[in-house]
Amino acid sequence: MTRRRFYVPRDYLHEGIAVLPSGQAHHLRDVLRIETGEIVEIFDGSGRGYVAEVLLQGSQVRIRVLQPLPADASRVRLILGAALIKSAKFEWMLQKATELGVDEIIPLMTCFSGVRIPPGKIALRLQRWDRLMKEASKQCRRLASPRMHAPLTFADFLAKKELSTATRLLFYEKASEPWRPDQTIRSDRIVLCIGPEGGWEGGEIERAKEAGYTPLRLGPWILRAETAAIAALSIIQHQLCNAALPTVVAH
Repeated sequence: MTRRRFYVPRDYLHEGIAVLPSGQAHHLRDVLRIETGEIVEIFDGSGRGYVAEVLLQGSQVRIRVLQPLPADASRVRLILGAALIKSAKFEWMLQKATELGVDEIIPLMTCFSGVRIPPGKIALRLQRWDRLMKEASKQCRRLASPRMHAPLTFADFLAKKELSTATRLLFYEKASEPWRPDQTIRSDRIVLCIGPEGGWEGGEIERAKEAGYTPLRLGPWILRAETAAIAALSIIQHQLCNAALPTVVAH
């Protein structure tokens, strides 16, 4: 039987004992009715996880660490640059992208995205997105949750120097070349860039090419933004998991 898993922030764990946050404690004790002595798993969202024993002490739920869980296998790092779309669709995309192993997500403000988050609401939105991704990580048994960046303008995204050594792909339905995933894995990081519901503006494509991004067609049909993101991640994960990988070299 699969053990229940709970998210515990790293600073909640001291000397082998973790105190569950109130929401997780309520779920363990009152919803799942797990009792003292039962074995569960905990993870901190940054790659560490443990097999642990439940210790109920009044209203408090403590977890005693027994042994570490095996770390997630080292692999190519996946970064999704996704234009902002309507909230419900964007959040659905975040959940599914988490399940498909994305490591970082960078929301993009593009010419035709039509979605703008007021500066005063960005912090709350980031908190909500982080919570959704941690829940998705727990569900799919990942030890590390994706890193969520604050929204960037497309120009600032293209200028990010830390992405300059990654394989950078931009999906565009009018691109002259189709995507051949077997030729994609050329570095230890892959950036998959997805446009908004309104599509890319012509100047954005030209600036992306100048910045080192390769425009590619994802298929013969025009996909919704959230569909394109999940399709691209599914294809690259299939390639990573099932193909014989070449030696990874950054360049």
